[in-house]
Amino acid sequence: MPLHRQFRYIHEPLPAGDGAIPVLGHEALVDTLKERLTYSHGGAFLVSGFRGVGKSTLVLRALAETSALWGDRDVMLVVHLNVARSMTTDQLLFAVVRRIFESLDDRDLLARLPREVQRALLLAYSRTSLSFTQTQSESTERGTTLGLAPQHRLAPTMSFSGRRTRSQATEAAFLAYSETDVEHDLVRIVQLLNGSEGRPDPVRRSRRLLRRRHRRDATRIRVHPVIVLDEVDKLTDNDAEAIALFEALLGRIKNVLTARGAHFIVVAGPDLYDRALQDSDRGNGVYESVFGWRMYVPCLWDAPGRLVHGLVRSGRPQPDTPSAWGPPAAPYGPLGPYGANAPGPGTYVTYSPESTYTIPRSTPDDLRLARFIAYLRFKARGVPRRLLQEFNSLVVWEDGLPSLSVNEEVWARVDFYARLEDVVSETMTASTPDGSAGVLIDDDRRLLGGYHVVEWTLRSEGRPFTSTDVTGPQGLDSLLRMTPPAVERLLRHLVRAGVLDLVSEPGRPDVTRYGGAESALAYYKLSDAYKRQLAGFVRSSESERADLGIATPPPGPDLYGSTMIGARSTPAEPPPAADGAPGAGAPVITPAVAVLAERYEMSSLLGQGGMGAVYRGRDLLTGRQIAVKVLHHRLREDEQMLSRFRREAEVSRQLNHPQIVRTLDALDGPDTEPALIMELVEGPSLQEVLDERGALPVGLVARIGRQLGEALAFIDTMGVSRIDLKPSNVLLHPERGAVVIDLGIARPSVADYDVTIVGMVIGTPGYMAPEQALGNPSDIRTDLYTLGILMYQCLTGTLPWSASSDHQVIYEIVHRDVPVDALAVSEELRALLGRMLSRDADTRPQSPEEYLRELAATPEAGEEAGPETLEAEDTATYVGPATPSA
Repeated sequence: MPLHRQFRYIHEPLPAGDGAIPVLGHEALVDTLKERLTYSHGGAFLVSGFRGVGKSTLVLRALAETSALWGDRDVMLVVHLNVARSMTTDQLLFAVVRRIFESLDDRDLLARLPREVQRALLLAYSRTSLSFTQTQSESTERGTTLGLAPQHRLAPTMSFSGRRTRSQATEAAFLAYSETDVEHDLVRIVQLLNGSEGRPDPVRRSRRLLRRRHRRDATRIRVHPVIVLDEVDKLTDNDAEAIALFEALLGRIKNVLTARGAHFIVVAGPDLYDRALQDSDRGNGVYESVFGWRMYVPCLWDAPGRLVHGLVRSGRPQPDTPSAWGPPAAPYGPLGPYGANAPGPGTYVTYSPESTYTIPRSTPDDLRLARFIAYLRFKARGVPRRLLQEFNSLVVWEDGLPSLSVNEEVWARVDFYARLEDVVSETMTASTPDGSAGVLIDDDRRLLGGYHVVEWTLRSEGRPFTSTDVTGPQGLDSLLRMTPPAVERLLRHLVRAGVLDLVSEPGRPDVTRYGGAESALAYYKLSDAYKRQLAGFVRSSESERADLGIATPPPGPDLYGSTMIGARSTPAEPPPAADGAPGAGAPVITPAVAVLAERYEMSSLLGQGGMGAVYRGRDLLTGRQIAVKVLHHRLREDEQMLSRFRREAEVSRQLNHPQIVRTLDALDGPDTEPALIMELVEGPSLQEVLDERGALPVGLVARIGRQLGEALAFIDTMGVSRIDLKPSNVLLHPERGAVVIDLGIARPSVADYDVTIVGMVIGTPGYMAPEQALGNPSDIRTDLYTLGILMYQCLTGTLPWSASSDHQVIYEIVHRDVPVDALAVSEELRALLGRMLSRDADTRPQSPEEYLRELAATPEAGEEAGPETLEAEDTATYVGPATPSA
């Protein structure tokens, strides 16, 4: 689509009157700042907002327009200082004095000032000149001093001197000119420039003196300095120490900032806005005493519509003059132009509440423009800088004329993010049914937080995460003030929209606890459909890699590339057949999450728990299918959890038994994340079978009990106890039978490991033994109790506990016996289960061998059945990928 001929790339704050692009917003704030400058004699203003929202552009526009309105005798002198680097008080004041002098000279205003004002300016300028000293051992020290040439009162001169020195140093020293001196000079210069030097007029003058004064005053100008201290947000950047230093600087130059005759405009981020609000509550803080007025510059949520409809020439008559960009764009508000309810053909949209201007929404170009605007809105997030970067990347030039060019490959990405924009808009509506928080900065934080949460999930690479991962130190910017409950609501909506998959619910009794803290949060992961689409974009677009923070494209094949999303209506559905792409019947391959040690590929998630996640993978060296267990990202800095993970690796590598998953390799080093490489055991988990079938045949329960007892007997001989035995950690292999796949809380029985502390509750609440729930020492008899709970669940289909919360379950474990009298089993098996489930460890079987002997003596031992003896139609549903709990 052709663009207006006046379009030019904008990489800097847009000057007032520049017709390269339409004005993107903040007109009312520009007018407000102009009023403050025009109808006040001086003062300090705080202009704050999130980075990139156009604060500097707003200030420059207001200053340019205000300056143009002033008369010939009143001149606004703008001094622009970038204070992104830390400065001392004297450095800042020296810089202001020198910039005032240089700006006056550059604009040929110095010569128009009275002679006494010129002398004062020259004196202050010379006193702030630097004397640089650079010395080296046995070298010549050179000094530079500024002076005034006698033949021209305005031309400074430089003189040099040299001497030998043995000092080894490099220093920059100011002339003997103190902070108090320059502060006095600056205030006096401001008064002189304004013609208010404070000298009393004589009561009587002769007629000739009066006529001279009138002629002199008729040609004299009054200069009003406006000092802009820009980029303060880069100096403070939500850093408490940097903010404290800046506040101390404000306090030291308070007299200058509040002097009559000059304006100081401090352009800062939302961190200082928050500090100013807190300061006003105290009533006598530095912000309250320095800043006479503060302004918050909000994000420009309607800027994408303004930009596109102001530049794109899509067949409707629009002006070509830069001074008439047409009607204002739609007041999209915080929820996007159309959200999920894009207007259909024949619909008319009013683009301004003050105007009757409408655009017909009936042509394909209009519908595509609406999707393109939604794409820009998601990418820009209310920040004009990001908006222009995205827009400019799609502009092409032919014969000196600009056009917006989007090919089909790029359009696939545009449509993808436009649909995400619809999701974010729906999420914002769902999270705030009343529509607005009422305060601009609160609205911006809420909306920016929504976009950043979605972007964070896109960067998650398909790994499971919780809301605390999103809000943690490596997550969202603390300035957004996103709390875990707010993020939790957003993540739930993203699950409903198909962007995320819910991996596990919080508060379940089958979730392992570590260190006394129950798993009170849900785990999510990016859906495979969205992951596949993103992988295609990342491989074909460097900008996508930069936006998502991905240095290299994800490993693994991607059959569909970026063409997958072209005409898809539901992200979770398999893509339709397309030219050059596999048909609907072709396998859909999800890109790998990562490759560890340049050998082990991690692909689809099999399961996860409180400590880590288990992925289906492949050994790239041998081609063997494997399972890869890795720690959650947030636990890699937790030394206790890292030690526990290393202990699991140490224990599991020593175990070689058919009923225990084999560990093939363990990764742990500075160049790779901690991981266990295990054999991949195919078959359903016992939990899946129980969820689908309920209570199991007593013969199958006896066989499972025997096989797991044999596993306990083996680990007991190896000096290991307390494995995390529960249905989700047991797979039913067609040949090997019950296989334990997780040893996350196992420990050597005789070793004193500091990672397992007496009094610390570690384990799965629904399967804990009483001594384990109390944090007391435990041994192999604890595992026998857990096996009893597991067998009880297999016989009844449910756990023996009636409570719903973890704490209530633990209370029942400690204070209530498990009822076994009603179990439909033999007296021998009922007695054995009663002993195994005794709250007194001394009453239980004292070893797995004793348990196995008693189990073999039960009638059920002769009725053992395996998964292959179940009905054929049931067996077919059990065969599939394992879903262990990490």
